Amino acid sequence: MKYGQVFTYTLELDSKEDYIKQFVDPFAETISNAKGLISKVWMADFDTQFCSFYLWETKEDMDSFMATPEINVVANLPFLKDLKIVAIPVVDEASIITRGI
Repeated sequence: MKYGQVFTYTLELDSKEDYIKQFVDPFAETISNAKGLISKVWMADFDTQFCSFYLWETKEDMDSFMATPEINVVANLPFLKDLKIVAIPVVDEASIITRGI
Protein backbone atom coordinates (compact mmCIF):
# COMPACT_ATOMS: atom_id res chain seq x y z
CA MET A 1 0.00 0.00 0.00
CA LYS A 2 1.34 3.42 -0.98
CA TYR A 3 1.68 6.15 1.63
CA GLY A 4 1.60 9.92 1.37
CA GLN A 5 3.41 12.20 3.76
CA VAL A 6 2.89 15.92 4.24
CA PHE A 7 5.50 18.04 6.02
CA THR A 8 4.52 21.60 6.94
CA TYR A 9 6.96 24.05 8.48
CA THR A 10 8.27 27.57 8.53
CA LEU A 11 11.82 28.59 7.67
CA GLU A 12 13.72 31.56 8.98
CA LEU A 13 15.70 32.26 5.82
CA ASP A 14 16.20 35.55 4.05
CA SER A 15 15.60 34.61 0.42
CA LYS A 16 14.75 31.95 -2.14
CA GLU A 17 18.48 31.67 -2.80
CA ASP A 18 19.09 30.85 0.88
CA TYR A 19 16.29 28.26 0.71
CA ILE A 20 17.97 26.55 -2.24
CA LYS A 21 21.49 26.80 -0.79
CA GLN A 22 20.73 25.84 2.81
CA PHE A 23 17.68 23.59 2.51
CA VAL A 24 17.37 22.10 -0.96
CA ASP A 25 20.96 21.60 -2.12
CA PRO A 26 22.20 19.75 0.99
CA PHE A 27 19.32 17.23 1.01
CA ALA A 28 17.62 16.87 -2.39
CA GLU A 29 19.94 14.26 -3.88
CA THR A 30 19.87 12.09 -0.75
CA ILE A 31 16.07 12.29 -0.68
CA SER A 32 15.86 11.41 -4.38
CA ASN A 33 17.80 8.21 -3.69
CA ALA A 34 15.56 7.03 -0.84
CA LYS A 35 14.31 3.48 -1.36
CA GLY A 36 10.64 3.43 -2.31
CA LEU A 37 10.28 7.18 -2.93
CA ILE A 38 7.97 7.76 -5.88
CA SER A 39 8.16 11.55 -5.67
CA LYS A 40 8.71 14.56 -3.48
CA VAL A 41 7.14 17.92 -4.23
CA TRP A 42 8.69 21.03 -2.66
CA MET A 43 6.20 23.88 -2.07
CA ALA A 44 6.97 27.36 -0.79
CA ASP A 45 5.23 30.64 -0.15
CA PHE A 46 8.44 32.39 0.80
CA ASP A 47 6.60 34.93 2.93
CA THR A 48 4.70 32.57 5.20
CA GLN A 49 4.86 28.82 4.79
CA PHE A 50 6.58 25.79 3.34
CA CYS A 51 5.37 22.29 2.64
CA SER A 52 6.67 19.05 1.19
CA PHE A 53 4.64 16.15 -0.14
CA TYR A 54 6.19 12.70 -0.37
CA LEU A 55 4.68 9.68 -2.11
CA TRP A 56 6.07 6.30 -1.01
CA GLU A 57 5.72 2.78 -2.44
CA THR A 58 5.14 1.32 1.05
CA LYS A 59 4.82 2.32 4.69
CA GLU A 60 8.01 0.37 5.39
CA ASP A 61 9.93 2.50 2.87
CA MET A 62 8.56 5.66 4.48
CA ASP A 63 9.41 4.43 7.99
CA SER A 64 12.95 3.49 6.92
CA PHE A 65 13.48 6.95 5.47
CA MET A 66 12.15 8.59 8.63
CA ALA A 67 14.72 6.63 10.67
CA THR A 68 17.70 7.94 8.67
CA PRO A 69 20.26 10.31 10.20
CA GLU A 70 19.44 12.90 7.50
CA ILE A 71 15.90 13.30 8.83
CA ASN A 72 17.28 13.98 12.29
CA VAL A 73 19.63 16.59 10.82
CA VAL A 74 16.78 18.30 8.95
CA ALA A 75 14.47 18.25 11.98
CA ASN A 76 17.15 20.00 14.03
CA LEU A 77 18.12 22.73 11.58
CA PRO A 78 18.16 25.99 13.55
CA PHE A 79 16.15 27.86 10.90
CA LEU A 80 13.39 25.21 10.59
CA LYS A 81 10.40 25.90 12.86
CA ASP A 82 6.98 24.44 13.59
CA LEU A 83 7.57 21.13 11.78
CA LYS A 84 4.47 18.96 11.52
CA ILE A 85 4.39 15.61 9.72
CA VAL A 86 1.29 13.68 8.74
CA ALA A 87 1.40 10.25 7.06
CA ILE A 88 -1.73 8.80 5.46
CA PRO A 89 -2.34 5.72 3.28
CA VAL A 90 -3.05 6.49 -0.37
CA VAL A 91 -6.39 5.49 -1.89
CA ASP A 92 -5.06 3.97 -5.10
CA GLU A 93 -8.40 3.65 -6.91
CA ALA A 94 -9.19 7.36 -6.58
CA SER A 95 -5.62 8.57 -7.08
CA ILE A 96 -5.29 6.68 -10.38
CA ILE A 97 -8.31 8.56 -11.74
CA THR A 98 -6.80 11.95 -10.91
CA ARG A 99 -3.25 11.00 -12.01
CA GLY A 100 -1.96 11.11 -8.44
CA ILE A 101 -0.19 7.79 -9.00
